Amino acid sequence: MPHIDLPLLAAFSWFAWVGSITPGPNTALALVTAANFGARTIGPHMLGVAIGFAAMLGLTLAGAHGLLAASPAAGLALRWLGIAYLVWLGLQIARARGFTERRAARPPRVHESVLLQFANGKAWMLIAGTVGAYQELATPRWVGSLLIVTIFVSCCMIALLIWAWLGSTLRHWLAVGHRLAWFNGFLGASLVATAAWIALN
Repeated sequence: MPHIDLPLLAAFSWFAWVGSITPGPNTALALVTAANFGARTIGPHMLGVAIGFAAMLGLTLAGAHGLLAASPAAGLALRWLGIAYLVWLGLQIARARGFTERRAARPPRVHESVLLQFANGKAWMLIAGTVGAYQELATPRWVGSLLIVTIFVSCCMIALLIWAWLGSTLRHWLAVGHRLAWFNGFLGASLVATAAWIALN
């Protein structure tokens, strides 16, 4: 019979929610995608985040982080691929000056959002905190791991929907004058800055 530490479960659930709803590359992409293309277009991004983050968290809980430690070249390649994608995406967003410029920016695809997770410094910090503090959530351990992944991914999905809703509500306001150009420029630059921060740490 599985045993779940309910106070620890409550603490973890709050940790997962706060970690998910606070700003980061995933929420910024949900915001800018919904503002430019409508809330319904964030589906591929959400699926990519769910797949990528669940894989990273699940494998780390299972001890696979030791594999990356044993193969620094593989970890480094994933890191720099993710950083390069984040820079490219930030530049594409920053160049989009209006709603009609679909070629300059587009909603992220599933595989791109999966790749982004491996360069997402915030995601790795949340995973490190989870493994360090909440691995003993339940016994047997696989039950705890399943709970952790399910709760965290669910929180991520709800948070992305909230940020997408915010982006879609800004859509009409952004249509006035040069507001969208400034909005895209700011968020694009913030993604490039995030990539630079990841690269330097």
